[in-house]
Amino acid sequence: MFEIIIYIITLLISISVVGGASNAGFLNSALTRGFAGVSTQIVSVNFLIAYTNLESFLRACIQGVVGIPGYAFILSLGVLAIVWINNLIEYRQAIV
Repeated sequence: MFEIIIYIITLLISISVVGGASNAGFLNSALTRGFAGVSTQIVSVNFLIAYTNLESFLRACIQGVVGIPGYAFILSLGVLAIVWINNLIEYRQAIV
C-alpha cells in the first residue's frame, strides 16, 4: 500500500519538474520530456523505497502504530495527491 503512495507522489513530482523544465525551454521535444520524466521518477522512487525511515514510518502509520496522527498523515498524503491530480487536469501542471 505504501509503495502505491510513493509511486503516485513521485509521479506527480516528476511531472512538475519536467513541466517546469519544458516551460523554461530546456526540453524541446516530446521524446526528451518523456525520457526525463521517466528517469526522474525511477531515480526518485528507488531512492524513497530504499530510504528505510520513510518506509517504516508509512508502514507504522498504515498499521495504526502512530495512532490518529498517523492516519491523519496518510489522509493528508492522499488529499495532496488528489489536489496535485486536479491541478494537473486543470492547469496542466501538478504544482501551481
